[in-house]
Amino acid sequence: MKRDAMRFLLAALLAASLPAQEVTEAKPAAPGEQAPAEEAAVVTTDPVVRGVMDFGARWVKDPLGDFQTYRSIVNLGQGARLANLDLNIEPVSFKLFDTLRMAGSNWGGDPYNTMRVDLEKRGIYRFNGNYSNIAYFNYLPSFANTQATGAFFNQRAYDTQIRNIDNELQIFPGTRFTPYLAYTRNTDFGNGITTLVADRNEYPLRNLIRWGQDTYRGGIRADFGRSHLTVEHGDTQFRDDQQVFSTERLGGNRGAAPLVGQSLFLTDGRQAYAIRGGGRFTKVLFVANPYDWVDLYGQVLYANPRTYPGLFQNTMGNLVDAQEGLLFFSRGFDTLFGDARRPHTSGTFTMELRPHNRIRIREMYETDRIKTDSSATLSTLLLTPTSALSRQPGYIDRLEASHTRQTVETLWDIHRRFTLRGGYRYEWGDSVFRGGVLNQFNPQERINLERHVGLAGIQARPWDRLSINANAEVSNGVRTYYRTGLQDYHKIRGQIRYRLTDNLNFNGVHVRLDNRNPAPGVDFKFLAQTTSLNLQWLPRGGGRVSILADYTRSSIRSDIDYLEPQILQPRRSLYVDNAHTGSLLADFNLRGSGVVRPKLTLGGSFVTTAGSRPSRYYQPTGRFLLPVTEKVHFYSEWRWFGLHQPFYLFEGFRTHMIMTGVRFNM
Repeated sequence: MKRDAMRFLLAALLAASLPAQEVTEAKPAAPGEQAPAEEAAVVTTDPVVRGVMDFGARWVKDPLGDFQTYRSIVNLGQGARLANLDLNIEPVSFKLFDTLRMAGSNWGGDPYNTMRVDLEKRGIYRFNGNYSNIAYFNYLPSFANTQATGAFFNQRAYDTQIRNIDNELQIFPGTRFTPYLAYTRNTDFGNGITTLVADRNEYPLRNLIRWGQDTYRGGIRADFGRSHLTVEHGDTQFRDDQQVFSTERLGGNRGAAPLVGQSLFLTDGRQAYAIRGGGRFTKVLFVANPYDWVDLYGQVLYANPRTYPGLFQNTMGNLVDAQEGLLFFSRGFDTLFGDARRPHTSGTFTMELRPHNRIRIREMYETDRIKTDSSATLSTLLLTPTSALSRQPGYIDRLEASHTRQTVETLWDIHRRFTLRGGYRYEWGDSVFRGGVLNQFNPQERINLERHVGLAGIQARPWDRLSINANAEVSNGVRTYYRTGLQDYHKIRGQIRYRLTDNLNFNGVHVRLDNRNPAPGVDFKFLAQTTSLNLQWLPRGGGRVSILADYTRSSIRSDIDYLEPQILQPRRSLYVDNAHTGSLLADFNLRGSGVVRPKLTLGGSFVTTAGSRPSRYYQPTGRFLLPVTEKVHFYSEWRWFGLHQPFYLFEGFRTHMIMTGVRFNM
């Protein structure tokens, strides 16, 4: 895919170097004169290629502090790169296409780069292609690290490449019937660290990641004026191959803590699993406006994927098996093969009625149903210094889950500047799944979901410069699926926009969610609220100075009781986070002459948090743009990154970054 992107880029650069297309038209004759038979005037049309290209280079000072944390948060490298590309090619006469649009960013080593290509031959075809590559790196030493010694050895780490390709070809676009074909590919490959879970212990091992998914789909879109219909059918193929291995002696999360007088350790651990899956799906979507006073929308999706997992594990050391009491063994072999089917049906239907020019009634019905039937066979062989134990249990599992939601609301335009909104939402569902470890009586358990939600809102515009929007949800949850799911909650969102002057605009947003589950043994309390303020000073005609400033105050508090798995004793989980986030950018149009009018941008952003994990993050920036000609601009940018965490001093870092380059306007 990278080769294809570079070929498109080279073709675009070649086209950009060609002269503009020229056409001739007859020159009108002066009164009393006869126009020459062959005389014509040359009129230059718009250029074939229009757009912008930014070429530059970046220098990064070696970060002071933890380099792994820098890569997990910033991960910008140095060197030459194509920072931005946006080209539109429209040849006057070309048989293959009428327009070619190319847009890309961050090519040359940045962790996130994209490319988009759009081709169109009017009335014949339209092609849209998207490509993205994400160099995903996450290695925070403090994350999921329970070892007393090993502050720099994470138990969850990723260093992978995530690539996505999405292509769609439409035939006869804009006509009544438009067939289309599409192909999507998602892959992830790289290395990392994950845990090999054993009885009474966990061991962090190296991880080799390889997975990918291919989706093929095709269908037809039909346009009948007042109604639109789309029918699509496709197939998905998925594969996941992961290998976990280590040949070092590891004490695991228990460290030196003995178990009934013996120390657990792993000297050689190898695990590999291979998952293959796939299935077909069908989707039908329609939109209709049969009368001026009614709109209809519906979508139905059915899929029936099947998955085949396989697991192979080989362990050596001093390990324990809890199924046989406490059996200590020196070597173990595990092999598992399984099969799972999961038919999935979901649908949405929406209707809007307008019985009066000031009243709108909306109804939405949504349903989602999943059923999973699976089976597996596990073969285990445990070797001790004096004996061997073999077993081959079989597993049959079943999961059913459904979630349905129906919403009815009314919007009443009391005045052209004031609208009221009110409604009611009812959610229900049930789930059947395998019983938990502590359930000794029923092999399966059933839980239900039931929730009543009241909806309200207003939209007001007292005068032209001021607009106010407010929405609220209040729920009386009867039952919920999860301990931390929405139960008895209320949610409000308010927004105000005020144009102080023709050049100065103010915007404020407040969001609050308060959720509680008072069930015995749960006593869950969750509160999240955010207040954001935004100010924009944008003089007409550019002006000398323009300013963008915003500030956000946010807080999260989560409090829940749980049972500690090892000793089954009640414990409390409390998480608190209070954050201040802000940014400021000021553009200064400096004095100049002609096209040479420099622009200076100063500002930056910051994040400060307090609570369970306090931190300080600052990112000041400065940018200078110098137009040399109408087609060529020079630019240079400086950034500083700094992170400080009082509880995790080893995860702080700071560094300078400079980027300079040339922008070509075509």
